Amino acid sequence: MPKEARPAPFLVGETPALDFLNTVATPRSIRFDWLDTGPSLLDWLVAAGLATEAELRPLRTGGMQKELERTRREIAALRETLRGFVERASGAEMADAGEPIIPVLNGILATGHHHFRIEVADEAAAGRQGSFRLTAHQPLVRPADLIVRIALAASRLVAEADFRHVRKCEAPACTLYFLDVSRNHRRRWCSMEVCGNRAKAAAFRKR
Repeated sequence: MPKEARPAPFLVGETPALDFLNTVATPRSIRFDWLDTGPSLLDWLVAAGLATEAELRPLRTGGMQKELERTRREIAALRETLRGFVERASGAEMADAGEPIIPVLNGILATGHHHFRIEVADEAAAGRQGSFRLTAHQPLVRPADLIVRIALAASRLVAEADFRHVRKCEAPACTLYFLDVSRNHRRRWCSMEVCGNRAKAAAFRKR
């Protein structure tokens, strides 16, 4: 039997950190990992909006492959550390200063290199008031910089998200997490197209 083709990554988390967590999923009872190779990791970073193809092009060269694979394994380990945190914190207020993921993320962030740059603000470009803004840039020079970019996304989740609205999809076999940004905070499914419609069909058959 031919191996089932891996679908496009599930970008349903409403935040890059949860999309990162969702890079392992089991749709249709088949487990897929979108970070299983170095090139797959780079493809996912572009799909998730965490990097551009132009930034990653130098990291796709043959001379970078060993370091890229080493970084990929570190990123996969960070994903499981983040999973444990989200499992503990989802559905509750995040207030534990002793949470183990904090020193992990701080340690990764401390290894990164970044600089600030003055840029024209969007408002100025559109002819409105407010001419400049100060932005931080974290260049991707070597594969090790990739984990810093992902740790920054995870750190924003930890520091800024309301974890009362971080949820796991209610479908019994689904492993996907999302941040519920709906107006009434009653979102139940990773997506209606995947789990929501299946649940509706199952409920209809039971009638």
